[in-house]
Amino acid sequence: MEILARTKRLTIRSWDETDIETYAAMVADPEVMKHIGEGQPRGRDYAEEFVHRMMELFEKRGWIRFAVEHAESGELMGFCGFETAGECGDVQDFGWRFARKFWGAGYGTEAVLCVLELGRSRYDLPMIESKSYPENIGSMKLFEKMGMSFLRESEEFGRRIVHYGFPDKS
Repeated sequence: MEILARTKRLTIRSWDETDIETYAAMVADPEVMKHIGEGQPRGRDYAEEFVHRMMELFEKRGWIRFAVEHAESGELMGFCGFETAGECGDVQDFGWRFARKFWGAGYGTEAVLCVLELGRSRYDLPMIESKSYPENIGSMKLFEKMGMSFLRESEEFGRRIVHYGFPDKS
């Protein structure tokens, strides 16, 4: 496991095998998954596949959806980071997911601001965008705090999606 950044309350790091069970519990929570994909909880197989893919991509390219750990307790809180998107793989989809017990304490803001800076300074990632269902108020607030602007709308799983990003910093 490699530590990439620290804030006052968070450690941004790569993933390892020990994260699978905690992440599996997180994605099994219907409230956590309500605004993700089809809005359904996911099983342990999904969590294991995700963690292994992040470990492989970290070795291959360095930037991923980084594990976010509570600095004081060492507990995995969720993730924050980047995944390739766009028709030509030219867009970096910036996303996050946190266990419900960490909601509402400013951890999301702390993580996205740290990881956004990491993506720009260490990995020089261009065309960073985020997307969400508009009813996901928490994500909409984070877009604003990052200084993102509305880019466009699309549809996924029969639901309206809004895309935000930094059109002037592509």
